[in-house]
Amino acid sequence: MKIIITAGGTSEKIDDVRSITNTSTGSLGLAIGKHLLEAHDDIEQLYYLHGLRAKAVEGDNVTAIPIGGVRDLERELQHLLRTEKIDAVVHAMAVSDYMVKEVTTLEAIQSGASAPLEGNKISSSIDDLTIILQRSPKVIGQIKGWSPDTVLVGFKLLSHVPHEELIEVGYNLLKKNGCSFVMANDLKDIGPGVHKGYLIHEDGSYDSMGTNEEIAEMISKRVWEECK
Repeated sequence: MKIIITAGGTSEKIDDVRSITNTSTGSLGLAIGKHLLEAHDDIEQLYYLHGLRAKAVEGDNVTAIPIGGVRDLERELQHLLRTEKIDAVVHAMAVSDYMVKEVTTLEAIQSGASAPLEGNKISSSIDDLTIILQRSPKVIGQIKGWSPDTVLVGFKLLSHVPHEELIEVGYNLLKKNGCSFVMANDLKDIGPGVHKGYLIHEDGSYDSMGTNEEIAEMISKRVWEECK
């Protein structure tokens, strides 16, 4: 069996020393990877695609692939899914919703002569630095197109919403992207030693968990059942 896990956060470059990223540590993806390896000794290969600041799973049958921006993730996933038989993708990575399109100045925009700033490191003396963003491609929406038979686990993080809304949004993500499962959680329910999560199934039912380890164990179990 071959499995891909994505974990941590993507990082979109502004210049060679600056980037836009998110707060994801990759701890949940790490826990899932470790549990899969510990619980199932017949995993032939685990591809672990991780953000630059996230710790990678280690093992003789693990290939860790550092990921910078969304385009890096898109390229690596597409290559693996089109060239190998991947049984499951656990897509836990916090993928940037926006990428840097252009870096300019407010003065240039207001004058109608906007031009991208160039150079390896943008000067720190600019008072009105302006970053223009563009929407990132939805990588999760491409996975089943690259490999229709691959079991897909999606993730949805919201912040301070009613429980019913969390489940509904997670289920809509599942249906839209052909997922077998979606792990839905709320930022307000994540803290030291606590991580409430709900693994939503295709029929709308869900498993409830209360810690990273419980989530990792449940995802490992459900993915294994679905692949077998």
